[in-house]
Amino acid sequence: MSSVLYLVDDKSPLIHYDSTWGSGNSQDSLADQYFRGTFQTSNITGSVATFSFNGTAFWIYGAKRTNHGTFTVTVDGASFAGNTGLSNVNLFQQVLFNQSGLTQKLHTVSLTNTATGSLYVDIDMVVWQTEFNETQLVTETVDDADPRFQYQELAWNTNPTNLNLFNNGTGHSTSVSDASVTLIFSADSVSIFGTVGPNNGLYTVSLDSQQATQYNATTYLTFYEVMLYHADNLGSGQHQLTITNLPETNGQTLNIDYALLTSSSSGSPVGSSTPSDPSSVNIVSGSSGLGSGAIAGIVVAVGIALLTSAAAFFFYRRWKSAQAASQDLYRIHTPQRPPENANMGTFSPVETRSDASLIRQDASSQGTSQGTSWHAALYLKLQVLGKISSSCQCPMIQWAFQNPRHCSVACRRKVVLPPLEIFRPLLITFKLLG
Repeated sequence: MSSVLYLVDDKSPLIHYDSTWGSGNSQDSLADQYFRGTFQTSNITGSVATFSFNGTAFWIYGAKRTNHGTFTVTVDGASFAGNTGLSNVNLFQQVLFNQSGLTQKLHTVSLTNTATGSLYVDIDMVVWQTEFNETQLVTETVDDADPRFQYQELAWNTNPTNLNLFNNGTGHSTSVSDASVTLIFSADSVSIFGTVGPNNGLYTVSLDSQQATQYNATTYLTFYEVMLYHADNLGSGQHQLTITNLPETNGQTLNIDYALLTSSSSGSPVGSSTPSDPSSVNIVSGSSGLGSGAIAGIVVAVGIALLTSAAAFFFYRRWKSAQAASQDLYRIHTPQRPPENANMGTFSPVETRSDASLIRQDASSQGTSQGTSWHAALYLKLQVLGKISSSCQCPMIQWAFQNPRHCSVACRRKVVLPPLEIFRPLLITFKLLG
């Protein structure tokens, strides 16, 4: 058995809020203390937020503040009352409620504000744990341009707004009503990522010809690489997932960025390729007796090739590292371990936690100590990568990656990567040189 954790930010359409909830905004002087600087909140008695997941445990994160009150959590119809978000000091990224030891199946969870007197409750993010029968899992990123994504012709384009903020610099977009895209895959788990924002709208997802489920991607600001759909424990064999755009007004778009597939390491994902053996590359040697001019030309050519490959390697590593850091904002990478250690490093019960760190608490947690918060760990990572410095005054790392226009000019220069196309010839040269 293997345990995998999934993080769903408050903006994800996978969490449904009734009309009494609203988005936290920059007028809150402490907004930057929330994960990625965003949260959903309500001060209306009886307001409800709901999500469903397939797994064995979950955690609801939010803030405990001086103007927060009581709330009730319902899990599969069983109510747990008496919870409170009230605190004499403001605390953020706190576990408001968690439950473990659940049966591996589909669960429905709702949080209801039971406070009176206009006291608040908020949701920062949700994390859940899923068990897989396999002991070793591999995850594959399927780019939107992968042929396994089959788009309805003429209804889709490859130039969504702010394309440079999409993973790998590619994306598909449509504003056509009923336009659909189908992903054919073989894996135990699938997650679809795209954008949410004021120009995004309703969409439905159907898996393996099951009844379609509707989601809403409309949010007050645009955010990228947001989880639009997730399903796991799908079983072996080929699966088919169809996403359909259902805009309520003209101009609302559905944007697809990439998919994540998780499957057993014993088999290769459909469409994956096996790297060619370097020994199969033939090297042609010239004849003997070369003149001095030819030798000089060869030396110059080799020197240029070495400098080009070194530059390509440098930019390639910087690009991949920054890409990984950006994706870490949305995903928790869960290292796999033998069955007897499957429970090591999972979240501690809420009463024993001193912070809301989502870093794995074991030797494989990428070198981050238990007491380091998610934000601090990511900030340090970006400092190491040279993507941000102490002089950057962005209120949140999230703005640096997703909304650089809100940052100072100095911050934008340090965080936003140049378009990949600038370095593409170098990358191609590097790959050709082996």
